[in-house]
Amino acid sequence: MNGFEEKFADALDDVPDEHDDRDRFVGGHGSFDADVMLVGEAPGADEVAQGEPFVGQAGKQLDRILDDLNVDREDLYITNLVKIRPPENRDPYRDEIDAWWPVLDAEIDRVDPDVIVPLGSFAAQEIVDTDETITDLRGETVELDGRVVRPTFHPAAALYDRDKLPTITEDLRQALIESEG
Repeated sequence: MNGFEEKFADALDDVPDEHDDRDRFVGGHGSFDADVMLVGEAPGADEVAQGEPFVGQAGKQLDRILDDLNVDREDLYITNLVKIRPPENRDPYRDEIDAWWPVLDAEIDRVDPDVIVPLGSFAAQEIVDTDETITDLRGETVELDGRVVRPTFHPAAALYDRDKLPTITEDLRQALIESEG
């Protein structure tokens, strides 16, 4: 599990038992020295089965985008707001997000990325603390504790609307450029 549980043991210990189910747990994955952190909503069934975020259909779409940008996903840090797959793959509830937020904070502190890329409305709204949709937020940058936050569409959006693929690719390209800056 790439050392996730060891590195974030203190934060994981603080997650209330009612929000922690190791059978549905998926920690972050990638470089702990990454300049860019991608943050999704919560793991799905494929992620739980493989123990890694973004490995299902949306993950394959993300991999294609990263390949187009000549970026190895292992050079990024990829995680989710909530580390436990919600029942029936529903959106996480407020108390679940609040329970897992300290773990995300610990990940951000440990990885110390220059750029955070929330993937999709759900992650973007939580990280930016807004009720604006991803359509309104994408393409914009927000400063958060000295870091650039650059929201974009969730890779799954391009599975349903191919017109979003160039937008996601360009947003990730910009995030990579900003991380070098």
